[in-house]
Amino acid sequence: MVKNKLVENIKTSKIEQSNSSFSKKELSDIHIVSEKMRVVDKDIYIVLMPQKDTLYMNQDFNDQHKFWVHYKKYEILKITEPVGYIIKN
Repeated sequence: MVKNKLVENIKTSKIEQSNSSFSKKELSDIHIVSEKMRVVDKDIYIVLMPQKDTLYMNQDFNDQHKFWVHYKKYEILKITEPVGYIIKN
């Protein structure tokens, strides 16, 4: 359900990015998994306008094309589990 709402928001929003260049197609292709994530310690922030929802992503430690997606709208007590991951081509 979170994935469906997120993908809908991505498709209907203007995307503001700094220091990254993800397409709407890449951001909408979220893979839901239950595997443990290991990430590089650097956050990438993307804002969906006009609702100002924030996504942040971390690059996977083992795969430089894999990015774990977190959706701030569903953050509880500052602890956010990833929604899933996307692949950057």
